[in-house]
Amino acid sequence: IEGSHFYQYCCANPCEDLMGQLESSVQAPYSTPEEIMRLVSKMSTPSTASNRTLASALARKLEDVADHHEGLVPLHGRLFAQWMHFAYPHECPYPHLAGTTKISVEGSEEAGLKLSWSEAEMRSYVESSSNSTKGTGCDMQDPEQ
Repeated sequence: IEGSHFYQYCCANPCEDLMGQLESSVQAPYSTPEEIMRLVSKMSTPSTASNRTLASALARKLEDVADHHEGLVPLHGRLFAQWMHFAYPHECPYPHLAGTTKISVEGSEEAGLKLSWSEAEMRSYVESSSNSTKGTGCDMQDPEQ
């Protein structure tokens, strides 16, 4: 299969780059929460600095994922994909449970659903979310798929 230079610009998924870095370092389908935290804290993106300290809530969530899998985290499971979304919210999409979302673009705005938001609206949402009673900002949903 031959690649196209268009893919690089229109369809790039920065989360795939992050996963590639993890896969290259781990070289296995599973890893310990400690190793993943160490590796992820060193990875940088345009929106995230390297050598950052990850929130303790993220560490607990990753340990929860490992608890479902005999102490190891499967790098290609839905729960780990959720965790990556919380670690890299701008780069990694949220992996919804199969059958729980419906894509509807045509007529969405007429039905009152917004398809895009201004930067001010996004900031307002983030600020209001950070004041929620849940506190961690990374509420993961079971089950693994």
